[in-house]
Amino acid sequence: MSTPRAAIRYAKSLFSLSEERGSIEHMEADVRLLHDAISGSHELELLIKSPVVKADTKEKILVRILDNKISDLSLEFVKILVRKGRESILPAIIEETLGLVRNRKNVRLAEVKTAVPMDDALRERVSKALKHLHDGNVELQETVDPSLVGGFQLLMDNRMIDASIKREIELLRRHITDHDYEPEF
Repeated sequence: MSTPRAAIRYAKSLFSLSEERGSIEHMEADVRLLHDAISGSHELELLIKSPVVKADTKEKILVRILDNKISDLSLEFVKILVRKGRESILPAIIEETLGLVRNRKNVRLAEVKTAVPMDDALRERVSKALKHLHDGNVELQETVDPSLVGGFQLLMDNRMIDASIKREIELLRRHITDHDYEPEF
């Protein structure tokens, strides 16, 4: 799904304003807190996206939740979004803003899917291997997908490495079905 253009514009605005005020680090912490709050609470996500709940009610709830937890700049930004009726794209704005912060810090996002949770040793090996592909730091986003059976899938910079058992089984299935099997007697 593509990012709405409005989300990109709002993210750039928040980033530029934070940069002007010298508060990029505070804004990044606020945006990460917002991301965790929305992704961690299905009710909050529903509230933000609900067309039934009135804007003033949403604003009061969000202010009550976020007051004294995020900076005044970030809180005012959220209020403006609600007043403009753009709160439903807040998750997309958050992702775009984090992307701008990563770009500024020369950090790349790498998404790793594994069948079981990665331990610290494996996480360290993956991070070291990814540093050879990029001169800056790499931020790992881990997902557990039991359907992979084993192995991993890695997505970074629009490139994917699929070293999962699920893929190997699929390749084997295709090979068997595409070629007639004739036993030798």
